[in-house]
Amino acid sequence: MNRLAQLALAIALLFSASPIAAQLPPAIEADRLLVQAERLVKEKDYDSALETLDRILVLQEEHDLNIPAEFWFKRAQIAHEADQHDKAIDSVTRYLEIAGQEGQHYRQALELLDAAELERAWPQPGVVFSDALRGGGRGPEMVVIPAGSFQMGCVSGLECLSDEKPVHTVTIPQPFTVSKYEITFEDYDRFTYPSKVDDEGWGRGWHPIINVSWNDAKEYVAWLSSQTGQQYRLLTEAEWEYAARAGSETKYSWGNEIGRNRANCDGCGSRWDNEMTAPAGSFGSNAFGLHDMHGNVWEWVEDCWNDSYTGAPPDGSAWPRGDCGRRVLRGGSWFSLPRSLRSANRSRDSTGIRSSLYGFRVARTLSP
Repeated sequence: MNRLAQLALAIALLFSASPIAAQLPPAIEADRLLVQAERLVKEKDYDSALETLDRILVLQEEHDLNIPAEFWFKRAQIAHEADQHDKAIDSVTRYLEIAGQEGQHYRQALELLDAAELERAWPQPGVVFSDALRGGGRGPEMVVIPAGSFQMGCVSGLECLSDEKPVHTVTIPQPFTVSKYEITFEDYDRFTYPSKVDDEGWGRGWHPIINVSWNDAKEYVAWLSSQTGQQYRLLTEAEWEYAARAGSETKYSWGNEIGRNRANCDGCGSRWDNEMTAPAGSFGSNAFGLHDMHGNVWEWVEDCWNDSYTGAPPDGSAWPRGDCGRRVLRGGSWFSLPRSLRSANRSRDSTGIRSSLYGFRVARTLSP
C-alpha cells in the first residue's frame, strides 16, 4: 500500500462514521473494514465484527473485489463465536473449496466445520456425526441421545435378578452422544495400528473390537479425546441402560420376546449365533438409532461393580464406589443366552481381563 493509501486508511479509521469513509476506493474501504473487524474481535463483539465483514462482501459484489481464502476462514471463525452456525458452515465450506487440502488452516477448517454442524443441530435427538481425527480420518459415528428420566432395573418383572434391584428413577440431565455401533476394529486400529488385538479369525474392519479389557477401553477413549479435542469417555451404567431401553420398559428394546434375527446370541436366530461376532449394524437399530445394544459383545462401562442398586446415583453419573477392581459389563454377547441380553441384565469382570466376548462403545459429552 503506498503512502497516500496509508494516509487515507488512517483518516478513515479516525472518522469511520464520516462521509470520508464512503468516498474511499473499494479496496481501501475493504481494508479499513477488515481492521475494524479485528478490533471488534479483540473486544469480543463477534456479532458486530461479523456485520463488518459482511459489508466487505457487499463491496465485493458491487466492485468485483478479490476475496482471498483467508477471509473466509476468518469469517467462519467469527461466525462460530457469534453462534451464527449457518454463516460459519458457509464460510468454512468456501475456504475449503478455495484453499483445498493445501490450505494453511485445512485441519482447523475441518474441525470448525464439524463443530458448527454439531452445534447447529445440538441438542436434537438422533443427529449423527463423527469428529475429525488430527492424524487423518474420522472418529466413530455418534448419535445424540436426549435428556430424560427412566426407571432403571428390572421393570419388566421377568427373569429378574437381585443385582437388578431396587428399581429406581434416574434422570439424565443433559443430552449426550453414544457411538451408533460398538467400536469396531476399523475404529480401534487407528489407535493401535498395526493392531495386535486378536480377531479370532472372524475378520477385522467392521466387526466389533474384541479381546480388549476395561483398561484398554479407557486408553482408547483418552486417545480419541486427544485426537479430536472433545470429551470422549465410556458410558456410565445408567446411560447405557437408558440408551439401550430407548423409552421401553420391556425385556428388550423391541419387546419381551427375543424373536428371530434381531440380535446375535445363543438362540437369537441369526447366522452368527454362538459362533462369532456379527459385523456392526447387521441388525436394526433401537428407537434412539443405536445398533447392537443387545448381544454381539458385552460392553464395558465406567462404573465400579455393586451387587445391588442401593445407593446408586440418581443423576446418571458413574458410580465410583464399590468393587472398583471389577467393572460393569452390559448387553450380552454372541455366546450369551437370550436372558443375558435383557436391558436390565448386568455382569462384571476384572479391569485387566480380555475376552472374545468383550468390547465396548463410547460416549461423548456435549457442550452447548
